[in-house]
Amino acid sequence: MNGIKDDGIKMLYAIAIQSEDAEAWYDQKEAIRQIKRLAHLGNPDAVIALDRLSKAPDLHPFLREVMTA
Repeated sequence: MNGIKDDGIKMLYAIAIQSEDAEAWYDQKEAIRQIKRLAHLGNPDAVIALDRLSKAPDLHPFLREVMTA
């Protein structure tokens, strides 16, 4: 994952971007919330991950809504 050095952020990003699965929705939503929180606290890797998520073409609209809420 080019540009993201923090292993925790890499893991959260991987969870958030995983393919849609009924069991994965909660984990994806929580991963996005954590990334948002860390980005707002100034974590540069979280900012990168949030930017990548915003540009991900296959991210479900519900998860996009979580990102903008």
